Amino acid sequence: MIFKTILAAVILIQIFPSSVPAQDSKIRIELERETRKKVNIAIPEFVLEKNYEDPSGLGKESRKILENDLKLSEQFVLIDPSVYKETALLEQTRKTVDYHSWNQMGAQWLLKTNYKINPLDKSFNVTFRLYETATERFLLGKRYTSTKKFLRKIIHRFADEIVLQLTGKRGVAETKIAFLSEVNRSKEIYTVDFDGYGLSKITDENSIILTPAWSPDGGWIVYTSYAARNPDLVIISSSGHKRRTLLKLPGLNAAPAWSPNGQRIAMVLSKDRNSEIYVLEKTFGLKRLTRHFNIDTSPTWSPNGKKIAFTSDRSGTGAPQIYVMTVSTGDKKGVKRISFGSGYNDDPSWSPDGDKIAYTARVGRKFQIKVYDLNTKKSKQFTFGPGSSEQPAWSPDGRFIVYRHREKGQLQIVTKSINGGKARQLTFVKGGGYSPAWSPYPRR
Repeated sequence: MIFKTILAAVILIQIFPSSVPAQDSKIRIELERETRKKVNIAIPEFVLEKNYEDPSGLGKESRKILENDLKLSEQFVLIDPSVYKETALLEQTRKTVDYHSWNQMGAQWLLKTNYKINPLDKSFNVTFRLYETATERFLLGKRYTSTKKFLRKIIHRFADEIVLQLTGKRGVAETKIAFLSEVNRSKEIYTVDFDGYGLSKITDENSIILTPAWSPDGGWIVYTSYAARNPDLVIISSSGHKRRTLLKLPGLNAAPAWSPNGQRIAMVLSKDRNSEIYVLEKTFGLKRLTRHFNIDTSPTWSPNGKKIAFTSDRSGTGAPQIYVMTVSTGDKKGVKRISFGSGYNDDPSWSPDGDKIAYTARVGRKFQIKVYDLNTKKSKQFTFGPGSSEQPAWSPDGRFIVYRHREKGQLQIVTKSINGGKARQLTFVKGGGYSPAWSPYPRR
């Protein structure tokens, strides 16, 4: 966890100072929609338009991707195709929809899809039409054109549109999770799609990397790198093509957290021989937020950019706890402790809606994720069962939490819905998974 990492790094810097060369210096959204039951949806086979061919089976592949996206959203129940096979075949050549028949078969929503493949450039053209059977309404229509290379992307995009139609919030099929994995005794940043596909290696540091964090526009990832023999703050494009050092003050330049407006980065510096939280301005000016002789680390911004939650052992018990402070004044006018009932708490992560903070807590001999509700001012345990769960991060819609899970000597990245349900293992990489960070929504 970050607190242990910062503590170890501070001790090393204090013991071996000469080994580091000096450097220049919201109210809950649409609650009634969030709590509605899952919708039964029918997704018949995609219909290939006349005089076109699909030798590689793109239609079947696309439908499979869409079904998986909707299943992973945990908002829908997919009706077995055998229930509506005959009706779907009859309607392939019709322009009308037999709403009554579909409704009788239990389909609350119906998705009809037509597609064609251009024989010249092999481009994929697909048209989606979504209907609500009970009200006999046409809900949504979308048309996309793409090459096979971007097939998954356009299907993810439409899946997110369907979730938006139901809940008022975009789905997260189009988002990615960044995480660390060991490669030849070093750590590198990888990204993976929400459905577990599209694994991509972003960095090539051949060194230790800590705590990647996405920019609010999704174009950049900031992290700490030891590649230059000092824990420097480094930024890289989310595609991995552009890299530059952002800050290389003596000692720690660590635990970065981008402000919601993208203009500032909260981070931990140890240039004062102690771990303190600073804000790095766009102009590269520094504003110090904490002034305490104990370790302060792991900052996370509230969605409105006015407050920061962080980890500190300033309670005097020798155990880290979660605190909240106002950005404009730092800890000068006091901080508020929100974690209780555990002797070790770390890794706070503020929810996108602003009403919750997830964090790691020691529960018995293991670590579990807890979620603090700022309205009720109470924490509830989020993860249970065997193994330890740590380092939580929220999805941009606030419906899921991604975290690191350790069990039987294996470390991998796992996601779980905030409303319950089973946890889903996201990564299966040999080097394990650490420090997950969920991307914002991609630009459109």
